[in-house]
Amino acid sequence: MNNRIITLFLMLSTAALSAQDKPFLEDIPYYVENLSVFELNQEESRAHHIPDKSISLNGQWKFRYAESPAEIPSDFFKTGYNDRKWDNIQVPSNWEMQGFGEPLFRNMTTPFPNTLPSTMRDSLERVIDGRIPASEMQKRWARYQLSGVSRDPFAVEVPYTPEFNPTGAYRTSFTIPSSWKGDRIFLRLEKVASASFIWINGQQVGYNEGAQEPAEYDITDYVKPGKNSLSVLVLKYSDGYYLETQDYWRLAGIFDDVWVFATPQARIFDWQVITDFDKSYTDSELDITVDVRGYNPASESYTVTAEVSRNCRMAAAMTGGPFVLKQNGKHTVKLHSLVKSPDKWTSETPDLYDMTLILSDDAGNVVDKVTKRIGFKKTEIIDGVFYLNGVALKVNAQCSHMQHPSTGHVITEDVIRRDMEILKQFGFNAVRTSHYPPVHRYLELADEYGLYVIDETGDEAHSTEYVSSIPEFKEMYRERVRRMVLRDRNHACVLFWSAGNESGEGFLINEVVKEGRKYDPTRFWMYGGNAAVHPAEDIVGPRYPSPIEHEFRYGFKPQDKRPSFMDEYLSVAGNGGGGMDDFWNEIYDHPRLMGGAIWDFVSVGIDQPVRTLKDKSPYDTPANIMGRARLVSGPSGKAIDFNRQDQWVQVYNADNVEISGDKMTLTLDIYPRSYNASGGYMINKGSNQYGLRQNGKDKLEFYIDTGRRELLSVDLPSDWQDRWHNVTAVYDGAEMTIYIDGEKAGSRPARGRIRNLPLSLCIGRDEERCGQETIYTCDAVIDNVGIFDTAVRPADGFNAEDAVLWLDFEEEGGEGMFWSYGVGARTYGSIWPDRTPQPEMWQMKKSVQPLSFSLLDPEKGIVEVWNRNHFINADFYRTYWKITADNEVVASGEIALDIDPLSRSVVKIPYSKPLIVPGKEYRLEISSVLRQDEVWAKAGHEVSWEQFELKDWNRPAEKACRTAGEVAVTETDGKVVLAGNGFSYSFDKSTGELVSIMSDGREILTKAVTLNAWRAPLANEVDGWNAYSGGAINASGYGGIGHSNVLAAHYYSAGLDNLGHAVASVNVREFDGGAAVDVRELVLLDGGQGEIRQLDQYISGMAFDGFESTWRYIVYGDGTLTIRHIIKPQGAMPAWLPRLGVTLGLDGAYSNVEWHGRGPQANYPDRKSGYRLGIWKTSVEDMYEPYLIPQDYGLRTDNRWVRMTDDEGRGVEFSVDEPFNFNAYNYSTENLTKAVYTYQLQKTDDITFNLDYATSGVGCTARGIFNSYRVYPQACERTITVRLIR
Repeated sequence: MNNRIITLFLMLSTAALSAQDKPFLEDIPYYVENLSVFELNQEESRAHHIPDKSISLNGQWKFRYAESPAEIPSDFFKTGYNDRKWDNIQVPSNWEMQGFGEPLFRNMTTPFPNTLPSTMRDSLERVIDGRIPASEMQKRWARYQLSGVSRDPFAVEVPYTPEFNPTGAYRTSFTIPSSWKGDRIFLRLEKVASASFIWINGQQVGYNEGAQEPAEYDITDYVKPGKNSLSVLVLKYSDGYYLETQDYWRLAGIFDDVWVFATPQARIFDWQVITDFDKSYTDSELDITVDVRGYNPASESYTVTAEVSRNCRMAAAMTGGPFVLKQNGKHTVKLHSLVKSPDKWTSETPDLYDMTLILSDDAGNVVDKVTKRIGFKKTEIIDGVFYLNGVALKVNAQCSHMQHPSTGHVITEDVIRRDMEILKQFGFNAVRTSHYPPVHRYLELADEYGLYVIDETGDEAHSTEYVSSIPEFKEMYRERVRRMVLRDRNHACVLFWSAGNESGEGFLINEVVKEGRKYDPTRFWMYGGNAAVHPAEDIVGPRYPSPIEHEFRYGFKPQDKRPSFMDEYLSVAGNGGGGMDDFWNEIYDHPRLMGGAIWDFVSVGIDQPVRTLKDKSPYDTPANIMGRARLVSGPSGKAIDFNRQDQWVQVYNADNVEISGDKMTLTLDIYPRSYNASGGYMINKGSNQYGLRQNGKDKLEFYIDTGRRELLSVDLPSDWQDRWHNVTAVYDGAEMTIYIDGEKAGSRPARGRIRNLPLSLCIGRDEERCGQETIYTCDAVIDNVGIFDTAVRPADGFNAEDAVLWLDFEEEGGEGMFWSYGVGARTYGSIWPDRTPQPEMWQMKKSVQPLSFSLLDPEKGIVEVWNRNHFINADFYRTYWKITADNEVVASGEIALDIDPLSRSVVKIPYSKPLIVPGKEYRLEISSVLRQDEVWAKAGHEVSWEQFELKDWNRPAEKACRTAGEVAVTETDGKVVLAGNGFSYSFDKSTGELVSIMSDGREILTKAVTLNAWRAPLANEVDGWNAYSGGAINASGYGGIGHSNVLAAHYYSAGLDNLGHAVASVNVREFDGGAAVDVRELVLLDGGQGEIRQLDQYISGMAFDGFESTWRYIVYGDGTLTIRHIIKPQGAMPAWLPRLGVTLGLDGAYSNVEWHGRGPQANYPDRKSGYRLGIWKTSVEDMYEPYLIPQDYGLRTDNRWVRMTDDEGRGVEFSVDEPFNFNAYNYSTENLTKAVYTYQLQKTDDITFNLDYATSGVGCTARGIFNSYRVYPQACERTITVRLIR
């Protein structure tokens, strides 16, 4: 319905002139803003092949960067142009990764403001006002579309491009060998982002749009023997860019291989290989179609021979011809053979055959030769089930960008191999190349390693999805899919195709599939759109359903009979990946459910230097330059230059800038430029707490939050732009005032204390508004930034010593590098940028492991084994078993498994019950490993494992007799001390808190033991994507933390981060052999401030919320301490708690960690089955996980005990009467909470130790934390035992 509206009423006009008539630099807009011109003078698409006669042009080129093509010399392409003063740049590379321009991460928007075409706006307005008859639904949809019309003063209409258009001019030379005389010569650029113009020896050759598809030019008539010059002009933005708004770093340049190669005048141009098994999937038809092209052929006739072999054994030999090849003609040869019992290609059996194509002349001479590897396979959909080689297939995939922290989108073979090794080692059998075709070597290696590839068209129009309904984009869509399919269709690894990602639901998606099918009738199609299904799909691609939604809609007798593959599910941003088991339990139960692709594989972090500034106030607040902002000359010394996009100063959220009084002053000197009218951020602590911003071309705004947002807006002076000004904003508790150049520009009444909100202070950016969909931030030079917690007027003068922050930008420091996620990227990733697997990967491996084990009879050792492989027997692996008592192996052996694929079998493991040691926990463990070396792992690599707790064998430990000893109780200096032989426990008399543990004269405790319900919010909890899953927020003003309404807002608004304590009673008593301290307290949310609200139907008044917390500490004569802790929530609570337990500080010497629980990697309640129960050792330092956004990390679940010891083995052991969770880190939780980049983390001398009775899971960025893994506010009771290790 919506598509019909657009199709009927939206048309863009395009020029019909011949592109050949347009000199490139005389009318660049004709090319980059003309939907009818997206390529010029290019060769037809074909299978990838670089002949032996080739020259790689990879290496150092001369380079000039500009922010607009108009700044590039108009004669730069000429042969004699002097480029000696130009920079050098490595090709391939993205120029942003080489220090030119700014690397920009965007999720969906273009990095420049765009708006609907005027024809589209007019048509929609006519729908709304009734001039075009339409239903109410159509009118609502039209209003929705118009709501996206940009009001930015720099917005451009689609398909036009912005004036600010980063441009790179490249120059290099190459030498044509004399041996190439008489050959045809071609130039091939594999990937250039995004629009590129080509000149050879000063002559214009061709033009291309499309960052991810190859461009090839016949340059025979442009080159000369010997040295030749090549010039390339690359523009970052063109009309083609509207199909390139993928969620990744938006980088530009020549970022893949560049070749010059020669072919004979008659050549093998293209080929297609099709295999088709018989009904028994034994023998296969083999059809090879070869296109032979003649330019100036020398022979009267030609023949084509194809040979297919494996391990030097011929499988097929075919000959076609003779045939006549005309000048500038093409001839198609069709070859056919029946291949008996070929080895089949699958991810488990990646058996490849060598195919050699030979073009011979009439004398039998070899004219051209191509050798490639092919595989035999067949895909089918039968009754809604997807089959490979006759077997219903499950696809366990990762979505993967071509991404590297130092090279950007340039991916080398060693990186590809490492990626594929990790994928295979962790049990993945597929990759969705999101959201564009990969580099060609990726496909060759996927053939070799055995990875299915869902090959995706590069047509994402996420910010302008309506273009999929604009007819003038049709040929551009078709060209992108055509180039992909023709390049990649002969690769066995390509399992099925994708028509793209988030490119709208318009009719052009149908055109993509239709065009793709022309060139490959053997494979099926999906589409990664935001609608649940698309009519063009053979395979539906629901994204981010919950397990129950996915199972019920697509697994249980669905109306839609197509197979389902979740093209994205379980988004892993930061510490995430929860719920993997939940998904695969339902996938395995329904044949129609194929599986899905996790979003996504490689962390987005890129290498950036840490750049520091000096705060001249007494507080020395950490402040860092972000992006490529520069220190330049200012009105007094140096100033900082913010160039429109993704450049700002990040100030640490220290207490001194958390202004919460009723007075404040903001001041700065500023030289604003034109683009400051879009963005205009100056000093901003979120969009509410306080800030200064230019709004458009004529307004300046000062805002504070006193429980509501108070805004003062004044007119800008006529001479505002391109001049230095001082701006000062003052709030004195009664009035807000703005001064410009010392003169009062406006004021308004305002009262109340400024409310603190958990957002960072930035100069040149608003953290709340400027995330991954940012357009422009600040276009100005800024100096002398001051923030005061008093009212200071310009006439009073500003003194840095009186400020809470003073930045004069006189010097820049810094040391080291960090992984940057830019202005606010979602920090997706399952492996770190350096290719180290994240802890989440072990759960991903476990949930879909190839062999699954179920213990049916623990006493007799009866185990069911399910071989979930599709094509290989379980004897492909060696399988071992062992019985452990805690970590001690008491019996072990190997079992021979002979289980067909997708079959189950019951086996008996020959163990008997050992002599039981009380206090030990007994487990059966089974492990399967590779029997022999594979390309992706060595023999012995574990592929599957399972543990079974033999609880019926366990016997409680014999109760140890406590060592006799007395506990003396003394009171001194406000403390109650319970001391014995070589130990003491001290309690604060006023709070009842345990504040000291002394053991043999050494202090163990550095911070008191207190109730804890807070964790540093996870990336998933500060991301607005999943916000709806938390319901309405209880308090105003917190809906914008992070990107939008976020889960952490529930925690903050409830005051979980600020617990107050009201102690009702502290009682101490002695008994024979020990002493006890009883404490009853109220732990109040939001510091116990309370609020006036409706208490019941009739009464309103002051309300307080929190926990009743009761502690009974008992110290025994042997030094053991037990803590009986009862927690009862009272009053209004958030829907769930991030955690519930206790927190304390330990001396930094006790940094060695040993625990009996799940490990060794970090695990959380919704991702814990992938981590073994056992006794593990590590250090606090090694528990650190470098999530790009600092957050809670390193949890270990299901623990029996944990020991924190020093290097001499002394320390403390914690145990609980029920399994518990813990983590430990050498940062404060406050620091982890406030830091937004890793360089802001500040190591402490002590250790924060959190012991959780219950912890909420980590969840999914899209769907939040599933209900079963949330900690709901409810009463709990635990007994902690503290044992000193002496």
